[in-house]
Amino acid sequence: MLAKFQRFSLMLALLGWVFTTQAEVLVQATPDNGLQPRLSVDSNGDIHLLYFKKRLNTPAAREGNLYYRQYNVETGRFGLPVKVSSSAFAMQTFSIARASMAVTDDGRIHVMWYYPNSAEFIYSRSNTERTAFEQQRSIVENFREGIDAGGDVAAIGNQVALIWGAGDLSAEDERAMFARFSHDSGANFGEEVMISNPDLGACACCSMAADYLDENELLVAYRSAIDGIGRHMQLLTISGVGEEISNAFYGAMNDQQQWEASYCPLSTNDIVRDAEGQRWLVFETESRIVRMNLSYQSDIAKVAEAFTETRQKNPAIAVNKAGHRIIVWGEAISHARGGRMNMRVVDSTGNEVGFSLDREIQIQDYSFPAAATLPSGDFLVLH
Repeated sequence: MLAKFQRFSLMLALLGWVFTTQAEVLVQATPDNGLQPRLSVDSNGDIHLLYFKKRLNTPAAREGNLYYRQYNVETGRFGLPVKVSSSAFAMQTFSIARASMAVTDDGRIHVMWYYPNSAEFIYSRSNTERTAFEQQRSIVENFREGIDAGGDVAAIGNQVALIWGAGDLSAEDERAMFARFSHDSGANFGEEVMISNPDLGACACCSMAADYLDENELLVAYRSAIDGIGRHMQLLTISGVGEEISNAFYGAMNDQQQWEASYCPLSTNDIVRDAEGQRWLVFETESRIVRMNLSYQSDIAKVAEAFTETRQKNPAIAVNKAGHRIIVWGEAISHARGGRMNMRVVDSTGNEVGFSLDREIQIQDYSFPAAATLPSGDFLVLH
């Protein structure tokens, strides 16, 4: 009987299922041999995928396009691909320059990405049926000096925010965060505005994460560069974004948000909203992944020890209706190497209910994992 159970478990593992005591985790490779997957769940529970696909499937190839797909829960597969970028471009070899995606209530997909060759940020949105994307457009003109990593896009109702960092690359302690806001689902955007305190600086080659708290407030989690070394995880809230910015304030700084380094960490972070409206942030501090409840900022902790004494990077998080959270990331990562995927699943009280894969999975070079919650409460992980 035991032997039969072991064979059954092995078969499930080979099919890509990883079991926890509370929720199941479906692990899949990104479709089309794609790279840098981003998953987003809209207010209806639909799962959306954005990824980069190289035109030539060779290790040296860098040029390709962004594609969008929607997940079909009934079949357990993604639908047909829809090209996002109007023309092919050379993928940035660092995972920090990843594309970002958000969904407005009218069903449109909004995408922002970085063109390394011309050092500019590009934006496009889909039609409401998500069957085609508009001609891409450059969206940063006045504050584009020193843009060197990915920005982020956030959405609520018919509002869209585009956020990025800019400034002299040789003076990171003077860089700042900037944004443009749309109140008509991306048809038009307002002027470029500085939203952060330039005295804190902004890490030149670290990505950020943003989310609307409500229609009037936007939260931006980004890495500062105080005196060139204070690369702390800053929590910036902007008020008045629904009409005209009226205030900006920073959250308290916890020890696990602080990271002093004279070099750029090349880090990424991720925000997700749970069923109760609380937001969870995952980020890197001193080569370890940290998770934080943004509603109760004292609720912060490292996620797990590393497989070996190597760096943990590029985390993603998803939360189901029961409050169970999955966090996935890569280990032993270099600038170009994807590393080994790791994960943890915890319940609503933070107790671990499942962890790690029962087999080794290597993330593709130049890529990272992504996670989303299925309507059943189970989790989908892409690598």
